[in-house]
Amino acid sequence: AGSRICNLALLASPLAVLVPLAYLGGSESRAAHYAWEYAIWSIEKAGPTLIKLTQWATTRNDLFPQTFVSKFARLQDETRGHSWKDTERILEESFGKDVHDLLEFDEQKPIGSGCIAQVYKAKLKKATDLYPEGTDVAVKVCHPHILDKVCLDFYLLNKLTSLLEQIPRINLDYLSMKDSVDQFRDIMLPQLDLRVEARNLTRFRRDFADDNQVAFPAPIPGLTRMNVLVESFVNGKPVLEYMKTAKKEDKETLATIGLSTVMKMIFLNDFVHGDLHPGNIIVDRNEKARGKPLRMNMIDCGLVVEMGENDHENLVKILGAFIKRDGYLAGQLMVDTAKKCQATEMDVEMFCRGIQKICDDDLD
Repeated sequence: AGSRICNLALLASPLAVLVPLAYLGGSESRAAHYAWEYAIWSIEKAGPTLIKLTQWATTRNDLFPQTFVSKFARLQDETRGHSWKDTERILEESFGKDVHDLLEFDEQKPIGSGCIAQVYKAKLKKATDLYPEGTDVAVKVCHPHILDKVCLDFYLLNKLTSLLEQIPRINLDYLSMKDSVDQFRDIMLPQLDLRVEARNLTRFRRDFADDNQVAFPAPIPGLTRMNVLVESFVNGKPVLEYMKTAKKEDKETLATIGLSTVMKMIFLNDFVHGDLHPGNIIVDRNEKARGKPLRMNMIDCGLVVEMGENDHENLVKILGAFIKRDGYLAGQLMVDTAKKCQATEMDVEMFCRGIQKICDDDLD
């Protein structure tokens, strides 16, 4: 733990110089450019936990400045990967020395790299029950020693948040930081076992089996291990790239598909893709369906949220209150379902009235 703290401190230390210089030089200065570039590089070097937190932050334009979101959005699509030598070692540990009798790789360079794993394009060298020899597949390989790194990071985050909540007078306990870290840990750790992602893909494919405009990759039977996932290859364009040249009606169609898909995940299935940033959405046309409609392919399904019966019921009640424009009731339900609430009756009343005012202002 001590070496990890020192490593993070060393990574952060140049920012103590770069950030003030960037502030003095202005947003267009060379110092500002170097500060942003170093910040992105340092987060990549810091490991998967900080990368995942930053990826989440770049989806929250309501919480973070636009400059922050646009600069760090690069981490949604591509992060630094590991070497082919490490990939070969992991493949042989997972499938044995004859792995090259199972898979033929197009090239040794990955087609994509995330904070948990990187992906290669390959072909099946042996037919399976469902897929013939020569089928294009995506091979997802975890980064080396990732489980140790993530567990250590969460140990440190847990200790830090516990310490901050115990500091007298600043009263940070109401933020439930430790609970948030624990929740984030419980969501992220299953992603490190690619067999979990294979099960998630199977569930999603079952839930959307009758939908011609939503698809998920299919895990290849018999070729899934803890550190390696082999799945059907998805051809298409990343959604942001597709939107640059798409017609207005196609954009509206994609927006409708995305909204209805998320609503179905939340309200009907209680099984929600928890990492739906633009880098995980591929757009193509369903050649097998009548009219070849636009289709959203959702990849990287390791992060899934299931609320459980009670939380799911509470969410439906809160969203139902918003739909009815009853902001006061929505606020009261949020307070009632909070795990910790140190507010006085007056605080709760002001909060509920504030939520109601948001609903009323929206009507205007």
